[in-house]
Amino acid sequence: MKKKIKKIVIKVGSSLIANYKTGSPKLNWMNSFINDLDYLLKKKIKIIIVSSGAIAIGRKKIGFLKKKLNLDEQQAAASVGQIYLVNNYKKAFNKKRVEISQVLLTLEDTIKKEKKVNAKKTLNKLLEKRIVPIINENDTVATDEIKFGDNDRLSARVAEIIKSDLLILLSDVSGLYDKDPKKSKKAKLIKEVKSINKFTIKAASFTNNHFARGGMKTKIMAAKIATNAGCGMVIVNGNTKKIIQKIFEEEEGTYFHPKKRKKNN
Repeated sequence: MKKKIKKIVIKVGSSLIANYKTGSPKLNWMNSFINDLDYLLKKKIKIIIVSSGAIAIGRKKIGFLKKKLNLDEQQAAASVGQIYLVNNYKKAFNKKRVEISQVLLTLEDTIKKEKKVNAKKTLNKLLEKRIVPIINENDTVATDEIKFGDNDRLSARVAEIIKSDLLILLSDVSGLYDKDPKKSKKAKLIKEVKSINKFTIKAASFTNNHFARGGMKTKIMAAKIATNAGCGMVIVNGNTKKIIQKIFEEEEGTYFHPKKRKKNN
């Protein structure tokens, strides 16, 4: 990264946090991820984590085994899973002697002026104290009409609110491809996107697993939000070892160039 990075938002996908078949938390992955964050912590870079996984973990605890859950089932699973999710983060960060906080946001919190300002002040105060906020959508109170439904766009809104320099989307794919890599062996990784256009949207793969609520489509939406706010964004495979460090060495993923940040932004 040529640009000096002071603040980073990292979004962690459900497939990285929870086992696809069982819904059990992937503790080894989480511990490895927290160890990887040492690269940023040593540079005094302020970090916010937007983490999926509450529903994926909670559904197993409750016994919701079907692929598609209705809204009240999702909300019940989220309320149970969120406790386990944050507790696992707490245990991992304790080893680094780093304090974390839990922040649950709704779509309304990121778009209504008064709530947006309040969220900004709270997050910046936590960062000022070198505390790492762990953010998730407040699924328990959100309804279909007033919810993100995925953490890709939520993480982009958070990046916009705190004027982050970089948004990292940790996924189970290595970036944006010109074709769906799960369907075509000829698919090529697009290393950088200077502007989001029809080609970029066409290149987006809309594939999902049954835990994830986003997909490449929502990642492109997130890229629009982040880059319009002057924040660069990168999509990388979170299963790659030392992926955070490799991002800064410009070896991994698809990088979306930010637009020039407006003075009043």
